[in-house]
Amino acid sequence: MPTALLVLIFAVAGFVGTHFLFSHIGRPWVVAVFGAKGFQIFYSLVALTFLVVIFAAYHQAPHGPIAWSSDNLGLQLVFDVVGYFAVALFMASLIGNPGLVGANLNGLSTRQPDGVFRITRHPMMFAIAIWLVVQLLIMPSPRNLIGCTGFVVLALLGSRLQDAKKTAQSGREWRLWVSRTPFWPDLRQIGHLGMNWLVAAGPWLLATWAEMRVMQAPIGVWYLFPNLPY
Repeated sequence: MPTALLVLIFAVAGFVGTHFLFSHIGRPWVVAVFGAKGFQIFYSLVALTFLVVIFAAYHQAPHGPIAWSSDNLGLQLVFDVVGYFAVALFMASLIGNPGLVGANLNGLSTRQPDGVFRITRHPMMFAIAIWLVVQLLIMPSPRNLIGCTGFVVLALLGSRLQDAKKTAQSGREWRLWVSRTPFWPDLRQIGHLGMNWLVAAGPWLLATWAEMRVMQAPIGVWYLFPNLPY
């Protein structure tokens, strides 16, 4: 196995592992040593270090072998539709999301889910997971398998652990919220994304453009313009 792939495995495992460690059982120990503000700085530095290594190793890792070609209109259409949904889900998660760090949970037990929270109570995490799954679908290479799998695990397992953490912190508030909102996305409710279907257009175009440059292959809507420089 190429050295860059081994480093990528180590870095992804390190990023995911330290995230779970410092977000849960390891947090009190680090806070006891560095204090609350020091913890935030330490945690950020560790995460940033692993992300830099991930980026460098991913860049150095071989682009192939590819399990199948992305030069397939049907595959590209699946990528476009599912990827666009993921971006719309992410944009909707930025407003009124009680799952965000530092969100005020007071009164959450009396709140009726609306908008994106009719679909899932973890829209940001599922947006990330869905986006990464379609990235792997469109470009199934070893480096994408390593990177995407690690961050999908982080998003999905992190969502479950967040439920437990928020329940421990707020008790009844989060417990009742959980009883009213689904964990897994309820696709029958996608109409509740509302204007986010339109808001997602710009970020989706930008994200697919960036992905195209990273993967060095036309994807998404850019697949229809193969002669553009990328």
